[in-house]
Amino acid sequence: MTKTVLRPFGAALAFLLAAAFVLLAPGAARAHGGPIQLTIGPDGIGGVSLYAQYARDGHMVDEIIDPLVTAKADDGRTAGPISLVSSSEGQGRWVSEQPFLGEGRWTVTVRTTTPDVAETTAVFTVAELDEPISAQTTSAVADDDASSALGVGIIGLGAGVLLVGSVVGAIVLRRRTKDRTV
Repeated sequence: MTKTVLRPFGAALAFLLAAAFVLLAPGAARAHGGPIQLTIGPDGIGGVSLYAQYARDGHMVDEIIDPLVTAKADDGRTAGPISLVSSSEGQGRWVSEQPFLGEGRWTVTVRTTTPDVAETTAVFTVAELDEPISAQTTSAVADDDASSALGVGIIGLGAGVLLVGSVVGAIVLRRRTKDRTV
């Protein structure tokens, strides 16, 4: 082939490669949509956490969904429906704003209708939480820590002043000795 034939051939090949890249590259983004897989669990304080993924590609749902939670305890108590809100902790995560499940074993169902209908059910146990540490106990510990930190700070300051004073004294003494010998 001659140079005149190669140039148009190379240009056509480059154009076809660029067109293929433009058309095929967004394939991963187009995979979103379709069925949603929901995963729920307790948040540790009587609330619910929900993770939503697209079933096709496993990516977290980045669209608005409308998850509603209902729950029934083994002893007959019920809770909900409670709307979950989008979590600030990342894409594809929704949480209950407040704890709403008491102590016990719960069968929890989450259902969403937007952008696609999805439902999941899980059974989990909500344990009784320990009593919180009182503010008075916490402040007493903080006061003790502050007092000890203050003592260490004063000792460190004193040691620093003595060190600087010693260095300055040594320099002055050395200069005086040099002045006398000259």
